[in-house]
Amino acid sequence: MHTSIRLTFISLQMHTILDEIIFGGQVLETSSTEVIKAVEEISKLESASNAITLVSKSVSSWRSR
Repeated sequence: MHTSIRLTFISLQMHTILDEIIFGGQVLETSSTEVIKAVEEISKLESASNAITLVSKSVSSWRSR
């Protein structure tokens, strides 16, 4: 079970990295430093988005009390 989750996560990371390098069949970025910066920024935004989702769920459950 853990292996399939890990492979899915790695696959999503790989697609994110490829999206930063290639767009529409053209290479956009060749600097690994720039690609890593972009991927880290995307990860931060995803984490923030997940945190917002968790907060809104907890607030909505609090309201229903």
